[in-house]
Amino acid sequence: MKLKKWHPKAKKGSAPRYRVRPAVILVLVLTLFEAVVVLWNNHVPAPDFTGATPAIPTQSRPAPGNVVAVDSVEQFDSAKTTVVIHHNFPAGVPNEASPVTKVTFQYQSQLPGGEFVTEYGRAYLPTGDSSNLPTLAFAPGTTGIGDQCAPSLENPATGAWGGYDSHLSAYAVQGYAVVTTDYEGLRDPSRLHHYMVGELEGRALLDAVRALRRLPEAKNRLSSTNIFLSGYSQGGHAAFWADKIAARYAPDVRPLGVVGWGPVMSVEQTLTDITHGANINWFGPNVLVSYEDYYHQSYPGILLPRRQPSLVAEVVAHCIDTDLPYWGHTPVGLYTPEFIAAAGTGTLAAGFPEFAKVLAGNAVGDDPTPSAKRINQGARDNVVLPAQQTAALPLLCSSSVGPVGYYAYPNTTHYDAMQHSFSDTLAWMRTLAAGQTVPSTCR
Repeated sequence: MKLKKWHPKAKKGSAPRYRVRPAVILVLVLTLFEAVVVLWNNHVPAPDFTGATPAIPTQSRPAPGNVVAVDSVEQFDSAKTTVVIHHNFPAGVPNEASPVTKVTFQYQSQLPGGEFVTEYGRAYLPTGDSSNLPTLAFAPGTTGIGDQCAPSLENPATGAWGGYDSHLSAYAVQGYAVVTTDYEGLRDPSRLHHYMVGELEGRALLDAVRALRRLPEAKNRLSSTNIFLSGYSQGGHAAFWADKIAARYAPDVRPLGVVGWGPVMSVEQTLTDITHGANINWFGPNVLVSYEDYYHQSYPGILLPRRQPSLVAEVVAHCIDTDLPYWGHTPVGLYTPEFIAAAGTGTLAAGFPEFAKVLAGNAVGDDPTPSAKRINQGARDNVVLPAQQTAALPLLCSSSVGPVGYYAYPNTTHYDAMQHSFSDTLAWMRTLAAGQTVPSTCR
């Protein structure tokens, strides 16, 4: 392209000036515009989830269940699956020598005020191209409030939390697409995990189900109708809360059944049972730290004064494997005499009305939902006492539209209820998935 010299009234010694013709300017502009379009199209990723990618970008608009990133995809071959399952099931389970795909991912959940937060989840699926898989959403038991206590960070070789890889792989090899959550606040330095706040637990579990549908490893492989919510201990509380709010918060998730293993049905009774033999001294400090932060209110007079100044730091520093030795086994060294007396006589509402109010607001059992419900309880459970389930059963029976089954397992503790009820729970879910009825404990 040739530029023509332009020098009207050019002075001697001045540098020549150039005139660019309009046609040349137009060509330059069009060329630049085309380059920008090409760069943009190459930069913006496709919005769908195709292919095995290390990260999935967040959609332009936040939504509950959006997958933010896939952190890892692990393949458990048949030998490794067997080893993992034997961690909790020494005698083994059917089909244990089957490959499993484990996916660790991040997803969005929406808080009651409208804010979106990122939470961590894991999925365990049968490796291969099997389809029409039922979904089992599992909420884990208490692991702690600190970020280092997130269930997805569990290492069974160094800390006895729950062996969740083992439990969830055991269901995956039976043909279930299993998904679990870390709950709101865990692995999030900007916020606490709001322990035993039922609404948040339920939302976390329901949004994990939504996120599972968006994972490449699960896409087009899931049954649209066979969805089960489940949880152990704290997770049982989360599962029943998820069922309670599903129609309102996640109408696209319709639970066929809900399973709780030693579930917390009443936060108040779990706490006050420290005066009735429950070995759960640490429960009160965890609940206090969570509720004072979430409800923006202090609840004085519950713990001894010497425990107050560093309470948050102490709670956050301990995971479930060190909670018990740190907080002790008897309430006298941790709680005030006034609180112990109120807990023992069932007069918490009179002595601590504001605290009793938020405890009651996080109870479950009044769920008028169509799902079938099953409680597996260890008869020798000294953490969540069997008396809690027998107290919750009349309300659950009177409010639930679906059948309710209560099963107490003899010689079973809080820690092995999942193993001892494994075969029965599988049969119960398969009966429901086949469109058949299950027995009800309710008269």
